Amino acid sequence: MSKFFEYYKTTEYELLGKTFNLTNITLRYKFRQNLSRNIYNFYDYFLKDGERLDHLADTYYGDSKYVWVIVLVNDMIDPQFDIPRPYDEFRKYVKRKYGSWENVVNGIHHYERVAVYRNEYEKIADINPPIKIDESAYNSLAEKERKIVTNLEYEEQLNESKRNIKLLDASQLGRLVDLVESVFEWNLQ
Repeated sequence: MSKFFEYYKTTEYELLGKTFNLTNITLRYKFRQNLSRNIYNFYDYFLKDGERLDHLADTYYGDSKYVWVIVLVNDMIDPQFDIPRPYDEFRKYVKRKYGSWENVVNGIHHYERVAVYRNEYEKIADINPPIKIDESAYNSLAEKERKIVTNLEYEEQLNESKRNIKLLDASQLGRLVDLVESVFEWNLQ
């Protein structure tokens, strides 16, 4: 992954009288515009627990150096945090974030309205996705219409949502490399 930003141009940025040479990640926008104008074949892919993008690039594209293809196609900003954490790392992360495992499991992250009932027996509709509500709105609803989302449920859903990514069809790799070289003015050969 360290080579990914190696090809990006840098720009000087001044802050508090100091000048920093920073990677210009705004080039991604120009790339995304060009990608949307070109026709490519993409496939849905589900990342397994602990699966690494560089290994996936090696398996799918024949070389781990093409990890940047997965990163750009999926519009990842920070691949370390834009992919799901492995189970053991996830448990450590949430425990550290919420202070204890008890806070993870029992702490309330937010409240949701999940359905609308006309009366006690007649459901009008399920709400999908649920609507986040505050505690007073939660308390005003019937039990069937509301849900408490714990810290663990929230974090698991967030982590799991990162498992679904897109893979560029390997037959399109050459076209994509040509596009990236022209947009970013890179030489990837």
